[in-house]
Amino acid sequence: MHAGTKYIPTFIAAIESGSFLRAAEALHITPSTVSYQIKQLEQWIGAPLFERTGRKVLPTALGERLAGICGRFMGELTALKIAAHGSEGSERPVLRIATGSSFGRYVLTPLLQAPQFERAVVELRFGTDEQVWSAVANGRADAGFAYTVGPSNVLAYELIYTYPLVLITAHGRTVPRDPASWIANHPFITYDDCEPTFGRWFETNLGGMPRQLRTTGHCTEIEETVALVAAGRGLSIVPGHTLTAALRAKQVREIRLQGKPATTDTVFHVMRAGSFQDPTLHSLLQQLVPLACP
Repeated sequence: MHAGTKYIPTFIAAIESGSFLRAAEALHITPSTVSYQIKQLEQWIGAPLFERTGRKVLPTALGERLAGICGRFMGELTALKIAAHGSEGSERPVLRIATGSSFGRYVLTPLLQAPQFERAVVELRFGTDEQVWSAVANGRADAGFAYTVGPSNVLAYELIYTYPLVLITAHGRTVPRDPASWIANHPFITYDDCEPTFGRWFETNLGGMPRQLRTTGHCTEIEETVALVAAGRGLSIVPGHTLTAALRAKQVREIRLQGKPATTDTVFHVMRAGSFQDPTLHSLLQQLVPLACP
């Protein structure tokens, strides 16, 4: 095996996270080490694998091809590992799903815990919409769930789920009777990839984003965001399906604007055009449709 291939795990981590910094955190190495290893792999391949745009990195066409090869290899390797546990395991192929974090954690995971899926072998990978599109297009995932539709010649999209976007504050916080201006000038807690969510809510309720959104904290996950809101650090806008426990425990409450319709967002099933639909995936999609909000 050529020495260059030892940096493939670093390449996969960078692809899945979209950032050398996050790849370094996942691998417990420094960002400079990630950058060095990627450069070594690029020198061995003979061409760039990533385009650097600030803190984010996007795979080049060659990087996309390599990611597809790695995805197919890892899928086969996982299936082989399952088959090694006996003939029963060999009949249970792995269903690889790429999805947005909140939808994967709060909607898909509870559904997959149902008895009808107890024999299914499902691998969930969380990422941004761009990472979901890329994983499905290049064979690193069998199916995906994304909040938006991206331009592609190989992907097909199906609207599969809608959910409310909820503006929240600490449960005991006093809110003005007409809170529009108060909201626009109030500090917010943001989280990774919250821009589309915030943009849609503000457009629906206040005609657009404030010129300057004040923030008093930024989190990686929504759980952390809700905890900071509950502590009175600011407001936030989150998917309604992430709030069940916090609302029940009276940690946060919803702020509604009179005369404004409920703000909803969407989830699309992402698939390669003309691909075969796995029976487990078909059953999961059937469970999702009744859950969709009107």
